[in-house]
Amino acid sequence: MISTRHIQLQDVEAMVRDALTLQDASLVIFRRGMLAEFKTEMLQPGLSVALEGRYRSWQLGPFEGHHCHLDLQQVKTVWFDAEPVSCQGGRLNFTVWFLGESDCGNPYRPDGLFSFTLNAPYTPDGLTRVDLIEQVYALHERHSEVSQVTASPAFLAARPTVRAAFPSAD
Repeated sequence: MISTRHIQLQDVEAMVRDALTLQDASLVIFRRGMLAEFKTEMLQPGLSVALEGRYRSWQLGPFEGHHCHLDLQQVKTVWFDAEPVSCQGGRLNFTVWFLGESDCGNPYRPDGLFSFTLNAPYTPDGLTRVDLIEQVYALHERHSEVSQVTASPAFLAARPTVRAAFPSAD
């Protein structure tokens, strides 16, 4: 259940800009019958904002190349999560969810407008890529004081703060 309080637009913009710097990650937009994935390194120069009269437009990626537009005013909360996913062989993946107020058409997380997720937090040999996972925790730390930014208990419990506790590729 989402609170009636909403995250401030400038905080959403800052978090999207920050999330676009995640290495080996993707922006994911999932709707019934459609999944679009944009590699963050291909969305540079990042987030741009255009004002046309009273209309504000947010574009991710270069105007001349592949890009997308998101309505950041629809984001009400941001949720950091760590869940087992099939694409990681049932292991945890680390995701930053930008959530709206109602059903957005995402069959997995109905209020999920879009997310940033790691592409390969494990090596082909199954080793944990601590450097990649830590960047999501660093993103959380930089924005954790923002109203309406939260993390799941699973995300908080999974933090690989002691590298020796995980097989590591570092």
